[in-house]
Amino acid sequence: MNLRVILGIAAVVGTAACGLFGAIANIEMVEEVNSRLPKDAQFSPMGWYLSKTLLLHREYKRHFPTGTLLMKVRFAIVVAFVCLLGGVWALGFFQ
Repeated sequence: MNLRVILGIAAVVGTAACGLFGAIANIEMVEEVNSRLPKDAQFSPMGWYLSKTLLLHREYKRHFPTGTLLMKVRFAIVVAFVCLLGGVWALGFFQ
């Protein structure tokens, strides 16, 4: 097999793995933040959009200033983006 095809497959797998890792970290973050919030102010696990995610991240940072989950999510996003760029390069989009 061609090296670019192998790198493209590895990039797709890496992107998917980082997406899964980030989603699991977000779920853990919701559970931790919801344990500190009153019942009427808790986050619903369904229906995520950008402003709700940013609010979750702010609440997590407020309740857990030394927590590591936010850093894990950010790391997963950066690595997924790098894998995505590697996959795009492997498919020849930058030639």
